[in-house]
Amino acid sequence: MELLPKINHKFDMVFADPPYFLSNNGLSIQSGKIVSVNKGKWDKSLGFEYINDFNRQWLSLVRENMKEDAIIWISGTMHNIFSIGQILTELDFKILNIVTWQKSNPPPNFSCRYFTHSTEQIIWARKTKKTPHYFNYDLMKK
Repeated sequence: MELLPKINHKFDMVFADPPYFLSNNGLSIQSGKIVSVNKGKWDKSLGFEYINDFNRQWLSLVRENMKEDAIIWISGTMHNIFSIGQILTELDFKILNIVTWQKSNPPPNFSCRYFTHSTEQIIWARKTKKTPHYFNYDLMKK
């Protein structure tokens, strides 16, 4: 967020992988070992308003550096993707699709109290509702 205002360039496409806000002192399994889910202070949730304010801030900065026909891809999980969708709508982006990424090697479900977290969502949106974006349907179909 410190660098974006200093960039004198307009982007055609942005791919963002923002914090998922998963650092909650929980546990996971990685390479067969139980590990902490804590990634750092930057990944700790301080509540819905904090998450929404964070997403509003970075998305506003990114939007300023996008061309009018630019698109954005944003990956997330249930922990952040709903806030991102809400803020994209608030900032007048046009959400084009939600793509589901099925993980081939998700973390094991060792608590057996939930379904395995085996997917992530990727929101595909464009900067404006009226300016068309580029999409090569034939190439994507292949």
